Amino acid sequence: MTASQTSLSKRSGAKATSSSLRIPAFARTVRFRLTVWYSSLLLVFGIAFVVALNIGLRMDNSTRTVWLDDDLTVSSGPGQAFEGAQPAGYGVAVRIAEAEAQVAAENLQRLQTWSILSVIGLALASGIGGYVLSGMMLRPVRDITRVASTIGATSLNERINHQGPDDELKELADTFDSMILRLETAFESQRRFVQYASHELRTPLAAIRTNIEVTEMDPEVSPEEYRSLLDTVKVQTDRLTRLSDDLLLLTSTEADPPELELVDAVQTCHDAAEQLRGLADRKGIALRIEADENAPSHVYAHGDLLYRCVFNLVDNAIKYSGDGTSVTIVAGPDGDGYQVAVRDTGPGIPEEHQQRVFDRFFRVDKSLSRRSGGSGLGLAIVKELVDVMNGSVDLRSQPGVGSTFIIRLSRPDQDIA
Repeated sequence: MTASQTSLSKRSGAKATSSSLRIPAFARTVRFRLTVWYSSLLLVFGIAFVVALNIGLRMDNSTRTVWLDDDLTVSSGPGQAFEGAQPAGYGVAVRIAEAEAQVAAENLQRLQTWSILSVIGLALASGIGGYVLSGMMLRPVRDITRVASTIGATSLNERINHQGPDDELKELADTFDSMILRLETAFESQRRFVQYASHELRTPLAAIRTNIEVTEMDPEVSPEEYRSLLDTVKVQTDRLTRLSDDLLLLTSTEADPPELELVDAVQTCHDAAEQLRGLADRKGIALRIEADENAPSHVYAHGDLLYRCVFNLVDNAIKYSGDGTSVTIVAGPDGDGYQVAVRDTGPGIPEEHQQRVFDRFFRVDKSLSRRSGGSGLGLAIVKELVDVMNGSVDLRSQPGVGSTFIIRLSRPDQDIA
């Protein structure tokens, strides 16, 4: 037999031994262990009580025998010896003492018998009672296990809905229900995100494919038509690039939150405005910055992310405000923090849409957004980035008057969470 065969046979033998000594499944459950603990504890107390009772009765019987012996000695008189006839009544006293001793011994024997039976009954009752009670107490855990075994990506509507006292088990069941709800919300959000992203990716790809097919079907394509095709492909490719960059930015900030540092908010606003001033001039939009240059302007943020937030807000305002309007960036201290607001005099946002403007791929005017090359992720990115910088972003808008997006961040004299 080779060494490998020997080793294999040893492992097989060890596995067979392990299988033969395997503990039954029910004995590995928490319910079984709780039952053993309950029964053992109650049995120990029961045995201790029975032993103490027997010891006490034996001591009482011994004391009673000593008292009888003392009484007999006293009745004969001190210093007297029984050389002749016994004193009157002595024999009766002896028989009475013997009878009492015999009765006490019989009582002790019966007590021992009943004690053993009681201990056996106590063991059975505590085992059955402990098993039933532990099952009742662990019912929420079994419910959690049952629900967890049925949960999948497409079946997140199950709930435990445990009804019982407000104890740790109910808290566990409620926490599990809350976790399922969060998972359901996350899965639904992820599903919508994938659907919207697929749609956004498909639109420029379809435009590229259609233009290429139309050009291929024309046997007499002019150089101008080829240039037009190339321009269309370039525009749609730029759109795909922006969309992929936006998606990558969203996923990267979720997976790896950035480290915060001191950033000059006013300088960031100037940088973003300078980058977008050409776009504003082409649309006839007045782009201004209102900031107190002498006031402290450093905030806890990430320089690149704060720039992207201001850039997105200003870019959105320029695209959707309309020709001849104005966009103003207002930066300055706000109570204990610091705020950067982007205000426009455009058409405003209807009230029914204001709660959804930060949702991914949401558009108030879908046709205008696509014509302008927007991906529907600009404001969602602002919300995500501000959140990772421990700030907040709000919207104030009135249809026909304009909109104001306000970013609030912490100043150096404020602790960040």
